Amino acid sequence: MNIVIIPAFFQTKKNPTIGSFFLDQAKALHKSGHRVSILYCDTYSVKCIRDFAAYREDAQSETDGVRIYRNRVFCPLKHGMEGYRTQFAEGIIRLFEQYLSGEKVDIIHAHCCVWAGYAAMQLSDRTGIPYLITEHATLFALHKDKIRKDNERHIRQAFGRAARVVCVSRAFARLIAQYRTEGDIEVIGNVVDFGRFHPGQGTPHSGMRFLTICYMNTSDQLRKKGMDILLKAWQDFSRKQDGVKLVIGGGGQAAQKAVEWCKEYGIEESVEFAGALSREEVVAQMQACDAFVLPSRYETFGVVYIEAMACGKPVIAAANGGPDDFVKDFNGMLIPPESVDALTQAMLRMTADREHYEPCRIAEFASEHFSEQAVAARLLALYNQILGG
Repeated sequence: MNIVIIPAFFQTKKNPTIGSFFLDQAKALHKSGHRVSILYCDTYSVKCIRDFAAYREDAQSETDGVRIYRNRVFCPLKHGMEGYRTQFAEGIIRLFEQYLSGEKVDIIHAHCCVWAGYAAMQLSDRTGIPYLITEHATLFALHKDKIRKDNERHIRQAFGRAARVVCVSRAFARLIAQYRTEGDIEVIGNVVDFGRFHPGQGTPHSGMRFLTICYMNTSDQLRKKGMDILLKAWQDFSRKQDGVKLVIGGGGQAAQKAVEWCKEYGIEESVEFAGALSREEVVAQMQACDAFVLPSRYETFGVVYIEAMACGKPVIAAANGGPDDFVKDFNGMLIPPESVDALTQAMLRMTADREHYEPCRIAEFASEHFSEQAVAARLLALYNQILGG
């Protein structure tokens, strides 16, 4: 099978971890014996003119057998997350015509309707190749009021005409049911690279070591990931429990705000900022910690929790959508969203009951549901249904 993947956002040389789960899924499909190409168009508004001029991404590359083709487009009228719809789609079509027009492509798989799904629809109209959309975007949960009416029309059209719509969690499928009947939405989680994420020895340490990882580029990201909740809870928890450490991984301009909160709460001594991490450094941090904690206000899925589980670590998450599907008593705890006290109590219980969590059982559960083989098998079955195979 020849598969074209269109992500709505993708990694760059400057930030190589953005959209990593799109590439991981593409690799999984390639390892299953299929030809896979990724098409991506980088879009730049007026305020990003310097980045546009300094563009250094490779037009063609290959990663573990997955072909990657990309170009760039300047969008002088781009506004927020929606104003580049037409330019993005035109950029994707140009890439297809330049690199893939001579091939027999079987299916187009878009990740996120805005605007990869729209681009897939336009490309499908040109080529007759069926397309499906996997939706990941928190736009539909957190920023629905920002979708203008004209864009709403295009979103409904892209979802409605797709051969299939996939969501990464059951809670998110209920949300997307405003665009597609819930019974007509498949639920398939993201893939995790278990060749990279697996239980390890880690660095010996005393006390309980918690880890959290998130992007901190904006204050909105800090709020979405619940960093304010985590640090307030840590203030109380660290006073009740001696010798504990919280490691915060992830870079971004808003990280300084988290540093300021630590000073305000008097917790600088027990909190370590690890900064931006490579994929290898993420693995090392996960293998070194005792538990992972991230009290996000909303998650469509939450691949970082699965990565921690793949390393055999229990997780603490808020019951906010995505984690509800996979956090069980044996691999972690779900707490009410936005509850500082509940998070404090969860960290205290996990510290007291740390021997209750079996690393091998946690990792095996994650592999059974989210390994390359498991996710690729479900996707290929879906592709075959679409193609009538």
